[in-house]
Order: sequence, then structure tokens, then C-alpha cells
Amino acid sequence: MLRSLYAGVSGLRNHQMKMDVLGNNIANINTVGFKGGRINFAEAVSQMIDVSSRNAAGISMNPMQVGLGMKANSIDTLFNQGALENTGNVTDMAIEGDGFFVLRAGEKNVYTRNGTFYFDSKGVLVNQQGLPVQGWMMNADGTSNNMIVSNVGNITFDSDFVSEAIATKNVWLNGNLNAGLTPETEVWTSGGIFTTKAVLTGSVPGFPLTVAAGTNDQLTIEFQPGSGTLISEELTLTAGTYADENALATELNAQIAANANLTGKIEAVAYGGGIKFRSIDGNTDTTITLKDGTNTVLADIGFTDGASATAGSQATAGTEINDLLQVSTALATNDTINIAGTDSDETAVNTDFTYGVDGTTLGELVNAINVAYSGVSAALQDGRIVMTDDVPGDSSTTISLTGGTGNTGAINLPSFFNTTPGFTGKVSTSVVVYDSLGGSHNLVVEFTKTQNTGEWTWQVITSEEEKVISGGTGKAQFDSSGKLTSFTYDNGVSTLTLSPGNGAEMLSIDIHAESTDEFSGLSQFDSVTTLSTRLQDGRPTGNLVGISIDHQGVILGTFSNGDDRSLAKIALAQFANNDGLISVGEGLLHSSLASGEAKIFGLNEDLPASIISGALEMSNVDLAKEFTEMITAQRGFQANAKIITTTDQMIDELIRIKR
Repeated sequence: MLRSLYAGVSGLRNHQMKMDVLGNNIANINTVGFKGGRINFAEAVSQMIDVSSRNAAGISMNPMQVGLGMKANSIDTLFNQGALENTGNVTDMAIEGDGFFVLRAGEKNVYTRNGTFYFDSKGVLVNQQGLPVQGWMMNADGTSNNMIVSNVGNITFDSDFVSEAIATKNVWLNGNLNAGLTPETEVWTSGGIFTTKAVLTGSVPGFPLTVAAGTNDQLTIEFQPGSGTLISEELTLTAGTYADENALATELNAQIAANANLTGKIEAVAYGGGIKFRSIDGNTDTTITLKDGTNTVLADIGFTDGASATAGSQATAGTEINDLLQVSTALATNDTINIAGTDSDETAVNTDFTYGVDGTTLGELVNAINVAYSGVSAALQDGRIVMTDDVPGDSSTTISLTGGTGNTGAINLPSFFNTTPGFTGKVSTSVVVYDSLGGSHNLVVEFTKTQNTGEWTWQVITSEEEKVISGGTGKAQFDSSGKLTSFTYDNGVSTLTLSPGNGAEMLSIDIHAESTDEFSGLSQFDSVTTLSTRLQDGRPTGNLVGISIDHQGVILGTFSNGDDRSLAKIALAQFANNDGLISVGEGLLHSSLASGEAKIFGLNEDLPASIISGALEMSNVDLAKEFTEMITAQRGFQANAKIITTTDQMIDELIRIKR
């Protein structure tokens, strides 16, 4: 009877212990990484001897086990996977699968499933209790030389953790160069056509010339304006001897001036040893005709009967400037025509053509223009002065011709018009390259279309800081299908060499224009230009701006210079028997003889489980199951209490029998 009393007590005690386990499970329902416990019961027995059946030696022949209630055989930790909850915090980590994070506590490692980590003020990755998370740091280039399990240590990111600069070694160009960008040569043309007056030039007479009255002293001049009445006047020369053409011209002009109908309309000019007659009125289509007079002198002064000239003919290089319709009053020796403007390279031009000194013809004026300009060629074409740049391309050429303010004569010179603007088929792209110190340098690669089919020249343009040592110019050649056939550097070099100008090492850069499997390279089609710099392989110094953690626990750093590389790897541990781990509180576990030594998976080994960044493993406690277990624990406790009360009643009855 006492045995049943003790059995009931053991039932009460152990069901209370079960309630303790259940209470602990439920209390940690929201504890990160918590693993629920389970109590296992077993029957408590002792051996009793049946004395009614013994052998000759007095040994019981019917031994039997008699129960003494129940006992707690063990309390197990259930290591099944808990649900994952996303937190968005990159240093929060959850393990999906079997394994434990390794933390350092003094001289020993402890283990946990709680991945609530952060970087402390010293840059060490720690848990909420400040214990450093264990793993391996990578080399500066992302490699991991001989980082084995024995070298596991703290994961620390220094505040000045940087990504080193890399000097640019290659630049890749791609895109289209517009084949239609044909270079144009700048042309300036005088706005008006230079035309001649009505000019009659005679042969050279014999001098001295004797004019006898009534014998050879007369000639007839007919003057027909472009529109108007014909004027016909006979002139009589003064008898006498004329030593030369100047004396003869003076006499002829005196007789013209004395004639009211001819004065101001025609003049005689000494020219080339002889005489020429020219109109003065400046009108196109004016005609001068010479005819024999009553006592004709025409043949003696070098003209034939009926000789005629009409104003408005196109001037030539040999045309006298004073024979131009643009001249209203004949220029005198030392009168000037100012030539002003800018050369094709923006050089200012300002010089004078001095009449009678530098020449007297229109062609000599054109020659003076050619002398004044160094990059431009002038010529007389169809009565106009045409200025053409020597080299195609954008130009700063301008020109103006004006008569000098102190001139005796008067000339109305035409303005010039830019009939063909200079055009250079230029396209460019820029690229930022980096030196060994991480300094940036902006380079412009400019392509210029030449007049040769499919040919472009290129040059690299730098700022004042950098200096091109060699390889800054070259040529690109395309075939008739627009395909690049050659990309060369001038002067036999094969790379662009730059002095950065800031103390960094010399930059040696290969410019790639050819097509590869990765890049399309340059082409030349008759379509819009799409030239661009596809890539360059340098970078500046970069600061750490962010991290991410992959499923293998590798911490990847993102730097401000665009560099992404491995910085560290988190260690995971496994045990032969997780149930043998000893809980030391706060989600931390120690190894024991029962658990076996931890197996830490090395840097280059695949982890047995996945590390999920930005998430935490929740408690694996099943609340519904715990409530169910509470009911069974409560019923068990009640039943065992009933055993005790019933046994007590039986003992009471037994005592009553004696009374």
C-alpha cells in the first residue's frame, strides 16, 4: 500500500517536471533560435522475491519486477528547423539546415542558432552579448591563402577599409561613325561680278606723232548709253607734234571735255604705249564706237574705223582695275584697297594693296589677297573673287575689301559671302581613366573624317594636367561594307602613353576599336553616329558602402568605386550528437563528451546548411502541441493525486479495523 503512495508521489513530481519543460517551451515561443525541450518518462521498478516458492538452496524460484512508480528518464532538446522570419537587416542570419554559428567566449568557442548579429564600434561582427562571430577574413584581393579551420578568428571590418585603385590599361570603343560626314572646304565668294566698262584699246602708234590741220586731225566718237539717245560727235585735234601717248591722251581728253555731249561720259587713257578709250558712266550695255572723221586720224592713233566696245563684259585677271564698272573715279598711284579679315586659323589679316605699286590689274589684287592669307587660296572665277581654304574643315576665314579713305579715285567693292561653310566630320566620345593613385583623368577621343574613302584620323585630347607622351593620334580605316580594317597609332607606337601630372606612374593604355565576342567595336555606316566608350578597366580608390552575405556565408563588400569582392566567410559547426550539447543560457551551447567535438567547416568547404541573410530562425516550439501536452500533464498530475488520496483513505480504513 505504501508503494502506491510513493508511486503517486513520483507521478506528481515528474508531471510537475513536465509542466516545467512545457512552461519553458511556451515562455520561449518568440525567442530567436530557441529549440524546444521534451521530457521522456520511464517506469521506476525494484525486484521482489516470492517466498512461497524456493528451491533447496532457499532461492526464490519466481522472481518478479514490482513497479515503484515513474521517473524522468531524460529531457531532450529538439533541434528540428524553426520557421524563418525576414528582417531586412543584412547582419541578421538564419541557418537553414543542420549547423551552428561559432562564437568566441574567452578562450573557448560556444555555439548558437541565434543569428542576431551586428558590427560593434570596433567593426567586429558580434552577437547581442558582444561575443565575436568566428570566421575568416579574405585577403585584399579577395583570395584566401591557407585559411584553414585552425585559423578561424574574429570578423572585423576596419573603419578605413578601402578598395585599392587600379590604373587603366585598356579602353574599349564601340559604335558607328557616320560615313556621311564628308568634310567640306570653306569658300567665300564676292557678292557681285566684276565687269568692265566699254573699253577700246588701240595699237601702239609711232611717236612722235604729227597731226596736220585738214589732213589727219579728226575722228568721230559714237556713245550709246544702255538706254538713251545715241550721241555722235566729231572731234578735231590741235595740229602739232605729240611726243608720246601721254601728250596724245591729254589732247584727246581736252577735246572731249570741250564737247558738251561727251564730257563726263568717255575718257582717253595712256596705256601700254598707246591710247585706250573707256566709258565713265558706269552703266552696263553702254557702247563706244570709233569712226573715221572728215580728216581721219584713227589709223594714226592705232584704231580702225568702226572699232566698238560695250560695257558689262566679265572681268578677267588681266583687267585693269580702273577699267571696272565698279570704279567711278579712276584710282591714282598710291591709292589703296584694304584687305581685312581672319585666316582659317583665326589669325587676323589686315593689309593694303597699293595701286600702281603692288599692281594695277584685278589679277594682281587677287595675288595680294593670296599673300595676305596663309591658309586660303584666292582666284578669279567667272568674274568673282573666290576664296577657298587650303584644308577642308571648320574654318574661321573672313574677308572684306574696302577703298582707302584718302584715295583720289573711288571704287565700289562688293561684299563677300560664305557660299560653302567649312565642315569637319568630327565625332567624339569621352572616357574617365584612372592612374595608379586613383586619380581620375577625362580623355576625349575625337575622330575626324578625311577626304579619303573610309579613312578617319583620331586623336586623344587631355586637360592641362595630363600630357600625351606618345600614341595620342592615329588612323582608322574602314572597308566598303563599313567594317573596321585597321586601327593604328602614328609614329609606329602601339599604345597611348600619358603622364598623369600628379606624381602617379605613367599610364600605358591600349585603345581597342576592333570587334570581339563581347564588344561590337567600331563601324562606319551611313547612319547616325553612336560612338561611345564601352568600358575601361581602371578604378579609383573606393570606400566600403555596403555588404551582402551569400548562402555559403561569404560576406561580399560593395565599394564606392564599383568594386565587389569577398571580404570574409562565416564559419559553421556541426556535432555528431546535437542532444549532447549543454545549454549555458541566452541561446548559447557548449560541446560535451556526449556531443563530441565540433566540426568546423573550413573556408573552402561547402557548408552543410544554408545561411540566409536578412532573416532570423524563430523558435521551433509548436504552441498547439504544447497546449495538448499541458492537458495530458494536467490529467496525469490529477490521476496521481487521486492515487495518493485513495491510498490515504485505504490506510485510514486499515487503522479503523484495529479500533
